[in-house]
Amino acid sequence: MSHPSGPTRRATAVALALGALLLAGCSADDDAADIPDAAPAVTAETSTSAAAPASPGSSSPAEGESESETITATEGEMYIELSEDSFSPGEYTIEVVNEGSATHDLVVERDGADVARTETIAPGGTATLTVTLEEGDYVFYCSVGNHRAMGMEVPVTVTG
Repeated sequence: MSHPSGPTRRATAVALALGALLLAGCSADDDAADIPDAAPAVTAETSTSAAAPASPGSSSPAEGESESETITATEGEMYIELSEDSFSPGEYTIEVVNEGSATHDLVVERDGADVARTETIAPGGTATLTVTLEEGDYVFYCSVGNHRAMGMEVPVTVTG
C-alpha cells in the first residue's frame, strides 16, 4: 500500500484548511460562537410582521383597534434598560436599540413561554416589536448565547 507523497499530503492539508477558513468566514458576525445551534431555527420563527409598522402620520387607532404605547428597550454590554418601569394591560410597541458591541435580541416571556421576540440585532441596530401584555409577570431578556445568564433580563409586572 502506498501513501501520498509529501507535496500531495501538503496540498490536501492546505485545501482542508482553506475550506475551514471559508466556512468560518461565512459567519454573520463575531458573536456567532455565542449563539447556540438552535438559535437560528428559533430566530427564523420570528416575524417582524407581527409588529405592523405604524404610519408616521397616524396618531389615532383604526376603528376596533386599541392604541399602542411605545416604549424603548436599550440593550448594551450585558444589560437591558426599559424606558418605563410600570406597565398596565394593553398593546405595546417596543423599539429595541442595541447600543452594545455584540449582537442581541429581545424576547418577551410569560410563564416560561415566549410571547414575542425580535430578530437578532447587530451592534448599532434597532428592531421593533408589538406585543399585547395582560396582567401578570413577564421577563424581557436577550436569548443570544448566554447573555440572559450574564444579566440581560428584566422582570416586568403588568398591573391593571
